[in-house]
Amino acid sequence: HIERSESAQFFIIPLSDADVRLMTISRALLALTAVATPTAGLVRVAPTRTTVSSRVVVGESTRKQALLQLATASAVTCLAPLSAVASGGATAGRTTSIPTAKKRYYGRVTADVKQFLAMGTAIRSGSLDDPRVADFFAEGLEDFKTAGYLLAVAFKIDSRIPPDKIQQKRDHDALMASLDKLRGALRGGDKQAAADAYATALGKLETYLAGVELPPTSDSSFQ
Repeated sequence: HIERSESAQFFIIPLSDADVRLMTISRALLALTAVATPTAGLVRVAPTRTTVSSRVVVGESTRKQALLQLATASAVTCLAPLSAVASGGATAGRTTSIPTAKKRYYGRVTADVKQFLAMGTAIRSGSLDDPRVADFFAEGLEDFKTAGYLLAVAFKIDSRIPPDKIQQKRDHDALMASLDKLRGALRGGDKQAAADAYATALGKLETYLAGVELPPTSDSSFQ
């Protein structure tokens, strides 16, 4: 609703609460320009105190510009919360990337863990040539390198943090290193060395799973 002043020199435009908040922020910018006059094409805000009135007074010649400014202000105000969620601080990253990563990679990581545990059953029994051992290193490990990594780096608290600073990524690196040692022990054919290397890798896996908010290997989801 737009009111016309009796002198017909000004239009009085009511503002919404969102517009008032935006105009409060922009007061400093307006003050840096020039003294607002009807012919200067600027918006004059009244009263000139630390707070902003719920109305903006503009000259008749700048009525269209004022309406455009107010429409833009409302749009910016409405979009601001969305921008904060998408690119804000630490919590913004956590509320967007982690749920997405869980949906994408939990299933793959769970399948890889199942293969790892199946391999463990063979290793503990001394069957180093069991097909389950070869299957894990041919399929499960390669997938775990990718899906496990992408899940780990999603747990950053700030987009500016490099991957090597993310604890979950460090846990994933430690797990991959232990699996390389396990593969070396298996190639050596020493059953006890292989069993020990598997136990070490299992411990690294438990740490990784806890970091990415998955249950321990004893959970029924891995059976």
